[in-house]
Amino acid sequence: MHYDMVSLGPARMDVFVTLPTEDVTEVCSIDQQRCMIELGFGDKIPVKAMSFEIGGNTGNNAAGLSRLGYKVAMVGTMGDHFIEREVIDILQRQGVETKYIVRIPGKFGFGVIINYQGERTILSYYPDSECQFKIADDEVTTDWVYLTTAGQDFECFYEDAVAWAKKIGAKMAFNPGSRQIKLGVEKIRYAYAASEVFFVNKEESMELLEITDRKAEIKDLLTGLRNLGPKIAVITDGPNGTFAYDGNKYVYMPIVDAPVVERTGAGDAFGSGFLGAYMAGKTLDECLKWGTVNSASVLGYIGPQQGLLNKEQMEEWMKKVNEQVVEI
Repeated sequence: MHYDMVSLGPARMDVFVTLPTEDVTEVCSIDQQRCMIELGFGDKIPVKAMSFEIGGNTGNNAAGLSRLGYKVAMVGTMGDHFIEREVIDILQRQGVETKYIVRIPGKFGFGVIINYQGERTILSYYPDSECQFKIADDEVTTDWVYLTTAGQDFECFYEDAVAWAKKIGAKMAFNPGSRQIKLGVEKIRYAYAASEVFFVNKEESMELLEITDRKAEIKDLLTGLRNLGPKIAVITDGPNGTFAYDGNKYVYMPIVDAPVVERTGAGDAFGSGFLGAYMAGKTLDECLKWGTVNSASVLGYIGPQQGLLNKEQMEEWMKKVNEQVVEI
């Protein structure tokens, strides 16, 4: 079976908890100097709203590209808990092929997202990764693979995944998680070197490159990332917009003005939008625009997938976007 994209890794269920914003001094507070949200230790905290949504970078990427009309499958390991079964059912209804996911008894991933004043704080749990990258050579081929965050002991899964992508001649997009970034560059340099497109946010880029100066030039960060091996380096910087470098030019795209309900999944939405354009052969400028408007749409909903755009919606958004990509 041939796919446009195979997303590697698990998906999971997340619960989104919205704290009340009225009478906030009685519930919680924000220490702006330390960038901390503070809840009373031992208190019972009232909740304004709660919802369950699929989470996880892999599932978000798969759902985002499926919405844009691509044929997508997921490969990885997940548990057999009832919440894992629900995640797989939802992904299947979105057109994502899940039959290559290996089910591990007794395991599951879960996340708790605390939404307060439009920003989110994430409590994230992934079980240890399993070395079960089971794809027969003649079973699956794909033009692209997407490699992203994984649980503890992920190295063997990464090694098998990158080797498989090389063997079948697939291009790779790479968005490492916090565990991979903390590991440093050297132990998984092969993954950076194998990447066609590489996504991180600004803080992650500084950590990877061991740069502590908050005033570091964005061009230096982009150049440093590209020197790790990827053909295109992309840095997202929240409300400050997005930057990219393809070896020929450095470009910048500001955010699109849109209502913000909750920020979870904005980075994943940018990635699937960018890749949706890149896989269609569009220019780097167009890729940044697709990523930016997909991210802006997701910000208007609770959870990372409700606001993902289909192709028709993407075209409508693009007609309304006045912001332009500029060379820096």
